[in-house]
Amino acid sequence: MKFVTGMLLLSAFGLVGCSSTKKSEMTSEQVAKKEEVIKTAAPDYVIMEASQPTRPAWILDPMLGDEVEERKKNRYFVNESKNTNQRLCTRSAEARAVSQISREIAQFMKNSYTEATQNEGDEASEHMEEQLAQESQAFIVGSQTHKTFWEKRKYKEELGASDDKTEFNCYALVKMSKKDLAKAVSSSRKKLIDGIKDPEVKVKAEKALSKAEEAFANLDKPVTLESSESEE
Repeated sequence: MKFVTGMLLLSAFGLVGCSSTKKSEMTSEQVAKKEEVIKTAAPDYVIMEASQPTRPAWILDPMLGDEVEERKKNRYFVNESKNTNQRLCTRSAEARAVSQISREIAQFMKNSYTEATQNEGDEASEHMEEQLAQESQAFIVGSQTHKTFWEKRKYKEELGASDDKTEFNCYALVKMSKKDLAKAVSSSRKKLIDGIKDPEVKVKAEKALSKAEEAFANLDKPVTLESSESEE
């Protein structure tokens, strides 16, 4: 047992020695850059208060915010916002989550079209990129805020924040039935195709997006927030 302990200690000293050697071999610029990455990765705030003890798992995987049976009938979207007022912060997160639905519809239809036609940058693609996200917003009917979560954060310069301040960081989980989503996609698809003037491009778009409603409604890819952390 003493032999094993001794070997472990030697290994530990060896690792420390190697680490120190490698750091000394790094240039001052590399060391500074590495320390900057570590510094920016660490929180620059402390949590003063929160709406629940731990961050919900649905922040990173929206589907985890509902019962298994409900997941089969709905799709879920999550977004966040910051504000010094908790109520306004939460409402803004809810609005962003709803707006995200229309943006995803636009992105899905654009990708479906370009993949099917292998034709990037034509009239349909440009119309999708510039107009569809805004136009499809009008067809988002039936979405509902399912859950919300907020944290009251105190940002500190000593932790790396740009200045000392206190504000709320809010998350909203919105769900929409696959049936309502299919209707929204159908209306968006019609709006898109009606706006295409070139007959040949219109035919290609109709063919490429013929099954867009069902495909989007059943697209259960989680939408994540890179800057967030999740806890069960």
